[in-house]
Amino acid sequence: MTVILVTTAAALIFAGIAMMVRDLTVYRHDWNNEIDAEARVIALATAPALAFDDHNLAMRNLKALRANAAIQTAALYRPNGTLYAAYTRPGEPAPPARITVSRQEQARIFGQYFELADPIEHGGELLGAVYLRARYDVMSRVRGYVEISGIVSLLSLALALVLSSSLQRGITRPLGAIAEVARQVVRGKDYSLRVRESPSDEIGLLVEAFNGMLDEVQSRTDALMRSNAALQEEVKVREAAEAERALAHVRLEATMEALRRADRRKDEFLATLAHELRNPLAPIRNAVKLLELPAADERRRQWGRDVISRQVQRMALLLDDLLDVSRITRGRLELKKDYIDLASLVGSAVETARPLIDAKRHVLETLLPDEPIELMVDPLRLSQALANLLTNAAKYSDPGGRITLTATLAADELTLSVRDTGIGLSAEDIPEVFEMFSQVDSAIDRSEGGLGIGLALVRGLVVLHGGTVEAHSAGVGQGSTFTIRLPAAAVVHRGARSDAQLAMGSEVAEPRCSVLIVDDNRDAADSLALLLQMSGYELHVCHGGREALALARRERPNALVLDIGMPGMSGYEVARHIRAEDWGRDALLIAVTGWGQREDRERSRAAGFDHHLTKPVDPDTLQGLLADFARDGKRAASS
Repeated sequence: MTVILVTTAAALIFAGIAMMVRDLTVYRHDWNNEIDAEARVIALATAPALAFDDHNLAMRNLKALRANAAIQTAALYRPNGTLYAAYTRPGEPAPPARITVSRQEQARIFGQYFELADPIEHGGELLGAVYLRARYDVMSRVRGYVEISGIVSLLSLALALVLSSSLQRGITRPLGAIAEVARQVVRGKDYSLRVRESPSDEIGLLVEAFNGMLDEVQSRTDALMRSNAALQEEVKVREAAEAERALAHVRLEATMEALRRADRRKDEFLATLAHELRNPLAPIRNAVKLLELPAADERRRQWGRDVISRQVQRMALLLDDLLDVSRITRGRLELKKDYIDLASLVGSAVETARPLIDAKRHVLETLLPDEPIELMVDPLRLSQALANLLTNAAKYSDPGGRITLTATLAADELTLSVRDTGIGLSAEDIPEVFEMFSQVDSAIDRSEGGLGIGLALVRGLVVLHGGTVEAHSAGVGQGSTFTIRLPAAAVVHRGARSDAQLAMGSEVAEPRCSVLIVDDNRDAADSLALLLQMSGYELHVCHGGREALALARRERPNALVLDIGMPGMSGYEVARHIRAEDWGRDALLIAVTGWGQREDRERSRAAGFDHHLTKPVDPDTLQGLLADFARDGKRAASS
């Protein structure tokens, strides 16, 4: 409706303006011709007056122009351009006092005025000129045209409105409904909307076509949305898979790097282990050769025995450290907690590290709290951890260095720190110093031997006690500090133990019993038998499983120390047979083997063994088990 009305109004206005311009042009041309005719008439009438200088006649002719209301001023000029006679309506400006007279007609329009200067000639002679100034009321004519155009436009718009209203029901209303539905679809993306107007003519076909198009668009949009949803889900799955693959790749790279690092450490460890195991073999072999010499006196023989004892002890410590680390790693090392005062614990650790400290002429300073402190810990394991720190400090400090062991007790923890003036640690080495088989490159040429497992063992033992261990160093060459922190629960104040617990340490005379030792390694069996026999035990020795079973049935010993891996009949089988005997049910069975895994211990326990000891066996540990059994008169609890 608006479009129709606007276009109709624009057409009418344009037509009115065109007609007005055309009419004004024709009106101006006709009006100019009229004034020109008037001027020619006045020129003919006033030519005699100018020729005979009849001023009155000239004035009468000019005043005759009063009949034409459009002419405002009329004047006659001599040939030289001076004013001869003039007529001016009241209130109008006078004619110019002088003009240029020529044989050509001169005319100009300014504003609503028209000026005309027409020559007056008679017989070829220029007598002067007639001057007319007229007003033509163009604005009134424009107003008239505007009024007429306005009336015609209003009537035309009214007619257009009547016609469009009659056509709206059949054309514009359905089209408007189509436009409104299209607008809502574009804004809301709701393709379920439909046009309700449905005339029966061609517009109705357009409405049906539009609704059909919406049906098709809706179905395709629904299909596209389902396809997009499926694609988005697939993209998410693929992105998740890619992320998982990338994460797996990162993990794989990290694992590969860890494996490569572990492989390098393993190779370094095996090389170090071979070196550390070969080192004791050389003095042992030399000492054995010395003992075989007939010319060796008793002093030299004793020296050889001391050498063998020290080197065997060193090898045993290496193997014990390996076994301890393995048990800690697999969570199979059990602490045997007991009461011990802090001074005794520190003294035991210092005693272990003292030979190396003295050999390198280090100064050791021990700072303990003034008040006595009693702990509930595994004395052996915690002393071992502290001794490892002291030994490390001694190893990696130049001769004449200083080592300080400090113990402090706070409300929530006990702190044990070992500070040295040794080679120190770089910031890159500190995070890895507690890893298995980790050795600082700059420390290798200063070490006194070792497998790179000491600090890993320290961390494992401290963690088992619920504590932490950390390293600190100001840099290479500036010493280092290792600090053990134990929870307050490990501290037992004096007076907390009962009298019965304090009396448990009383010594009693150790009784003896008969023992059968079985090992296919003759040297191991015979040397152990000799040690036990010198301690007062009644000994029987054999070197095979079947021989051991026959000897045991004949002698019926109180305790049997059996090797597991023997030809013919294993120690497991011998133990099962003995447990089947009446006399063997109460006998003490101790397994001695090089296998110390958890599965090996469970298997020996299932076969009937009371204890499981790994080689090399500590004679003191074995004698302690035998003494406990002899004192109690029955088999000790299984370990």
